[in-house]
Amino acid sequence: MRCSGLWVVAIAVTGLFGCKTRQASVDQARAAPKAAEPTEEELEHMAIPASERAAMRQRLVTVLSKHPEAYLTLRGETPSLDMRPRVAKPVSFRLALPGIERWSDANVGRFDVRIDDRQESIDTSKVDAKRGLSYTFSESGPVMFLFCAGPKVDPPVGALWEKVTHCTKTIVEVSDAQNRTRDTTVNVTHETALPFEVTPMIAPRDLRVGFELGVIFAYRFAELEHFPVAALRPDGSIDHQTTGEGGLAHFQISQAGHWVIRYVKSEADGERVGELVFEVSESK
Repeated sequence: MRCSGLWVVAIAVTGLFGCKTRQASVDQARAAPKAAEPTEEELEHMAIPASERAAMRQRLVTVLSKHPEAYLTLRGETPSLDMRPRVAKPVSFRLALPGIERWSDANVGRFDVRIDDRQESIDTSKVDAKRGLSYTFSESGPVMFLFCAGPKVDPPVGALWEKVTHCTKTIVEVSDAQNRTRDTTVNVTHETALPFEVTPMIAPRDLRVGFELGVIFAYRFAELEHFPVAALRPDGSIDHQTTGEGGLAHFQISQAGHWVIRYVKSEADGERVGELVFEVSESK
């Protein structure tokens, strides 16, 4: 899906950028004021060499070209991506971590689904040989999947959720047989305690072309500030931004369709990735 998603990627370079401890508690509602984002002059005062910023931007392009798809996707009655599944129609999950395609090769630290006021855990050990890992929705409305995984840990000792490398937050809109949906109590703008988290300030079902979306980036419960980020629009163009205070960045919703917002943080033993996946409807 080379031109069907928006990706936001934040690359952290050790020693250049700091993390600020989060002030809000997990799943506490946030206000959505527009924070002032750093100007080019302010970035220069942060002692980030121009050559380093250029290298970071190039790294964003490389990451997007190597892995343009989301790390967890839903497939419905057809092999194509399904962001608007139907009630009583099972969907299958496709694992797409770099170098990992089989569930048996992955260390899944967390896989939950939130709908209405309840949360369920999805057991990845119950993978069908023919259909793979599937899920069937019992009611319509917005649903959020919370997924964290990484390479298989052998032997599987210790806190496996701490050894994940990628976290995905996917929000879908489930409809009934008449293509109707409904409001629910699930709040997708809350923090969810993912170790690598991307949180929208507006629920995707409320977004339309022309809106501005604020997004908060966090790494191990600390806000990522002053990070170079990039947005891959549905048409394949790239919008380079930088997070400001509180790990907040703003992006113009210029197109309808499938969006993916992502950051990547470099560590000595590899990269850690957090992403948000959702769809923006055509204007009514």
